[in-house]
Amino acid sequence: MSKNATILFVDDEERILRSLKVLFKSSYNVHITTNGNDALDIIKQNTVHVIVSDQRMPEMLGVDLLHQVKEYSPNTVRLLLTGYSELGAIVSSVNKGEIFRYIKKPWDNDNIQSVVHQAVRIGGELFNATPPSVPVSHSEKQKMGILVIDDDIEIYRMVKEIAEPQYRVTQGLTMESAINSITHQNDIAVLISELSLAGEDMSLALKMIKQHAPNLVILVLSKVQDADSLISLVNEGKIFRFLLKPVRKELLERSLNSSIQHYLSTQENPALLACEIVEKTQKGINSGLFKRITNLFS
Repeated sequence: MSKNATILFVDDEERILRSLKVLFKSSYNVHITTNGNDALDIIKQNTVHVIVSDQRMPEMLGVDLLHQVKEYSPNTVRLLLTGYSELGAIVSSVNKGEIFRYIKKPWDNDNIQSVVHQAVRIGGELFNATPPSVPVSHSEKQKMGILVIDDDIEIYRMVKEIAEPQYRVTQGLTMESAINSITHQNDIAVLISELSLAGEDMSLALKMIKQHAPNLVILVLSKVQDADSLISLVNEGKIFRFLLKPVRKELLERSLNSSIQHYLSTQENPALLACEIVEKTQKGINSGLFKRITNLFS
């Protein structure tokens, strides 16, 4: 998609908006605004393929703006621009705004151009996609599986109470058993995973699982509270929801239902799978763990 694609940049600093407009105006139709409410008006009145919003703005936080954009224009690809690693804001943006990518300030021009170009291509595909006409049948829904990658028996019990008998629930107690289930079972729709399993960090495994099976919807439950790690999990693992432990059953049920609905939406409208593309992870690719996981997928 070329010049007829539209990008909206939102930031309370006009200096930043000017820099972004200069960077992209030769390739796209660019709107800029310092105000979240004005941004929503632009969204309502125009076809906006991509919105890039700052997080810290005085009148409306970026995460709240992107959540509303998702409601008004679900095909608009949403990116969050932030200079701060605030866990609460990042968690909220994952769970409410379903962010495609995070871009950190100060940005690298080549990186932000690459990410935005990718987002524009995806936005174009979403707006041009033919609306789905055949919903997933009831019998197909009954075949869907949920894999719990967690040695916490209480989490496994809660998921079974919520999902069975409508969906089949299985548990992976090790990284090997979890990946084996994914590679040998074609019915797994949702992955519910802890970030620490049997003393191992599951972050790299989840990123590689998403690369291998982009249709899987990943729901992370963990006590880990690291904003930078969470940003990495979104950009490189496309996690759909993040819940801090201990988690209430009602919240888990809502999140699981949203995850299943998201999976069904991608099955009914394959164009949505374009949004599941992840950045190739760079951290740890020379490690023994990376080689071990690669061997599990081979």
